[in-house]
Amino acid sequence: RYYAIFINKNTSPSLEDKNVITALNMAVNKQKITEEVFGGRALIVNAPLLPTVEGYDRSADPGWEFSIEKAGGILDKSKWTINPETGIRSKKIGKQNYSLEFSLVVPQIPFLNETVQIMVEDWKKIGVQLNPIILNPADVASELIKTRNYQMIIFGNVLKNNPDIFSFWHSSERFYPGLNLALYNNKKVDGLLESIRKNLDGESRKKELAQLQKLISEDQPAIFLYSPTYLYVAPKDFGGFEEQTIATPSDRFEDV
Repeated sequence: RYYAIFINKNTSPSLEDKNVITALNMAVNKQKITEEVFGGRALIVNAPLLPTVEGYDRSADPGWEFSIEKAGGILDKSKWTINPETGIRSKKIGKQNYSLEFSLVVPQIPFLNETVQIMVEDWKKIGVQLNPIILNPADVASELIKTRNYQMIIFGNVLKNNPDIFSFWHSSERFYPGLNLALYNNKKVDGLLESIRKNLDGESRKKELAQLQKLISEDQPAIFLYSPTYLYVAPKDFGGFEEQTIATPSDRFEDV
């Protein structure tokens, strides 16, 4: 499982600006979040496949750099200027003025709330106002996921141990009950996702997976955050349990 900020770019021209998304990503202190929220027990994630999943390609991972200074510089170069009264950046696109002020739907779960509070503080430093909308997880699942009525949403994708990510990124899954929460649409990605499902040639499939990771990362439909560690508590004299990568909690019983 990994968590990410999924971005509905259709809600504002500012979110269609690649420089804005790059700056937002650069202003997320993933290291601080994993240490303060999880006590270091989480893996930083930068791409749509986890390093623990078959098919993950390290060379296709864009990596991650936290720099408030560089993020601000990117927005400066893109002519997003700070309003001295509000501290929020804005820019005229066409005939309309747009501000870098966004709403983020947050399921009411403590670690997600803590994550977002750190982001609010850091984004403010680059002239971006983030307004969290904290809602009951059941309401998020039953209402907002159905209607896709959000600018941004922080949510988790469960990959299990399978590199098949069709349901999260194929354009046919953009609307309920699909799980493409970013409403992402890329025909090349669609073709790769379809081919990967049918391709039985290991080497060829591996190349397609690497290309898939690269394309999605370049398009930045989401800001990938982390994958929390699953903690299993047992007495010291407990025998027969071996540490392993598990996709869901019940997987710990696989070898019983």
